[in-house]
Amino acid sequence: MSNRIREAFDDVRAEKELKEHTKEYLRRKVYRRNRTLWTVPVRAAAAAAFLFLIALGGGSWLYLAPTAYISIDINPSLELGVNRFDRIVSVEGFNDDGVRLAERLDIKYMDYDDALEEILSDQSVEDYLAGDALLSVTVVCDNEAKNSEMLEHVENCTSSHSSVSCHSGSTGEMHDAHEAGLSFGKYRAYLELRGLEPDITPDDIRDLSMREIQDLIDSLSGEGRESSDENTDVPDSTGVSDDTGGEDGHHSEEHEGGQENRHRHNR
Repeated sequence: MSNRIREAFDDVRAEKELKEHTKEYLRRKVYRRNRTLWTVPVRAAAAAAFLFLIALGGGSWLYLAPTAYISIDINPSLELGVNRFDRIVSVEGFNDDGVRLAERLDIKYMDYDDALEEILSDQSVEDYLAGDALLSVTVVCDNEAKNSEMLEHVENCTSSHSSVSCHSGSTGEMHDAHEAGLSFGKYRAYLELRGLEPDITPDDIRDLSMREIQDLIDSLSGEGRESSDENTDVPDSTGVSDDTGGEDGHHSEEHEGGQENRHRHNR
């Protein structure tokens, strides 16, 4: 009797052990199968996500990196960074008026043609242009073909305004301007003025308008005096002296001609 009971218990233990071994075997098989099924897709997805982030970061860098600049100088001095897609990606003021104008404008990521139109329609800029102001627009791009293309677009945008000069330059010249603490357009005028007055410094002209700088250039070059002499016989109906009236008349006409000559040279 005891042998039969012992054999029965042995059978139960054997069956229980068999079940446990079977469960462990199946668990390992299923785990291994699941691991095989899920590891490859998960790894592939992780790799794809990583590559996407790299591409996204690279695309952002390409979009946000300026490849050209437009310097706008009248009294506010602004520099616009333009990316390879012709969009504005940076707006920087180079004097107090320029900083205020940059803060007021909402032109980031606009096409540079539209941004330039927005600037020209700003009330403060319109007020300057309605007076005797001069506007200088300088395109900076080391790619010659792109430089010419942008210069042509800028000329078209400003063609309806008088007393506007358009120029082109290189990034090396622009860096020299920034080291002097000036926008590129004002730096170009400073170099012309320094050729006539070697002692003049960037600080002397930093807060001057483009009209005031051009008046200094005309005065030092003798153009203003020549114009005054030419107009001595012309009566002044405003009551201002002939010398002052003649000089003002010279600037509005003769300066435009001078700017056109400089523009053709720069192109």
